[in-house]
Amino acid sequence: MRPYPLLIVVAILLSPALTGCGSSPTRLFVLSADTAKSDPPATAGTAIGVGPISLPKYLDHPQIVTGTATNSLNQAEFDQWGGELNDNITRVLATNLANLLGTDRVWLYPWDVGIPVEYQVTANVMNFEQRADGTVVLDVFWTLVNARDGRLLLMRRGIYRQSGAAPVTGTSDAGAYNAVAAAMSRDLAAFSRDVADAIQHQRVS
Repeated sequence: MRPYPLLIVVAILLSPALTGCGSSPTRLFVLSADTAKSDPPATAGTAIGVGPISLPKYLDHPQIVTGTATNSLNQAEFDQWGGELNDNITRVLATNLANLLGTDRVWLYPWDVGIPVEYQVTANVMNFEQRADGTVVLDVFWTLVNARDGRLLLMRRGIYRQSGAAPVTGTSDAGAYNAVAAAMSRDLAAFSRDVADAIQHQRVS
């Protein structure tokens, strides 16, 4: 009969922790695609493959990461991405390109061998977070490849900045993190436009 008092003590000790967790529910956020659409004749129906897209390890977490100083980062405890950030970026980029280029022939990496992809977009994301001053920065190296013969068509670096979002802190509410996600979406939209322009140029040249 001795285990019972011990179990009671353990239950009492755990009760405050369980109550604390229940009082701070996790808030989930996603990036959103640009709703602008076009139907340029030169790129309508173009087959595009998106990916792979790589992220730095410090961003490869469910928690939203923001900068608090030049060499310091904050990882939110209860404000998280609704799914993997890498997957969210890939899908939003694909949707943006479909809208901008007037095509529904877009596939995500990896696609089947028999898929007739014409252009493949790959990207290495170096930074994609809010800085200490509130500016949201996307720094990305990307390539455009002729998927039919593997020929590299171009290599570029893009740096995109969105301002206006108040710097988030450990006590920021959902509105602050939603503003960060919205600014990141606008950065991604600007990046998508550059990729779409490059594909259009290759298509007509």
